[in-house]
Amino acid sequence: MTGPAPHDFGLVPEHGDSFELFIETAPEGLCRLVSQEQTERGPRRGDLAEVPADLWRQIGVRVARELAQGMQEGERKGTRAPGFKTGTNRLSPMIGRELAVLLWTLQEEGAAAQLEAILHGWRELAREERWWLYAKASAPGQRTGIGWRRALFHALSEAVETRAAALSAEKKSPTPSDCPSRSPHRLHPGQTARTPKSNPSPAAARKRPKAAPMVLPN
Repeated sequence: MTGPAPHDFGLVPEHGDSFELFIETAPEGLCRLVSQEQTERGPRRGDLAEVPADLWRQIGVRVARELAQGMQEGERKGTRAPGFKTGTNRLSPMIGRELAVLLWTLQEEGAAAQLEAILHGWRELAREERWWLYAKASAPGQRTGIGWRRALFHALSEAVETRAAALSAEKKSPTPSDCPSRSPHRLHPGQTARTPKSNPSPAAARKRPKAAPMVLPN
């Protein structure tokens, strides 16, 4: 007896690489992201990330909205914005990579207490930046708690705190020359990254010129 058919989040290649997001309903359940790569020997599946289902329920609708807003016309299926459903959700390679960056961050120690900050920091990234960060954090040797996975946690969770501190300092010292410079995100020990601009609307964020990817040494 087979289960419900998978739900496609937008257009997903039938015979190419893809991702699958499994969403469970039970409070103690999990939300899992799996990659499916086509090889000469057939499909090869790999577990990428998993977070508690209860945590996912707090952000799932907003995550779906953010991913849908960034999709190009050729990525959509029909005119309605796609959404996630309980069970199996198939994702295109581009969408799956963006989501992996967020879920890897949410796996890190302390992420549950910084949930809103992490979500905001992830939404501030351009799609190209998420793809670039996926390539870094998916490289051999990267895993929870170290390397680029831990760097993502610091970069995204500290985004709001860094901006709030800078704005507070500017209010106390209105003279531009006296305002302290904003502290960079910490993506890697000794490295710096772009600080997100303050609260652009989703429409404005899509129209603004894309910033060059954060260039850090391997």
